[in-house]
Amino acid sequence: MLDPSQEGVFHKLSQREFEVANLIIVGKKTKEIAAELNIKSNTVSTIKKNIFYKLKISTVIDLFNLSQNQ
Repeated sequence: MLDPSQEGVFHKLSQREFEVANLIIVGKKTKEIAAELNIKSNTVSTIKKNIFYKLKISTVIDLFNLSQNQ
């Protein structure tokens, strides 16, 4: 999981994006994230797209690798 005090690229994310990124990194699927955060799956998908755009990545593997390098 990401530490919110970490510097680096993750400071670009909003609090909600950071929450979703953490859940993605630990292996949660879109529907699981939606249920945990009490939001719709489409909202999770939109947040995920925003995360990828802000971090200039294109896959969950990229997100995981980025988290390991922080």
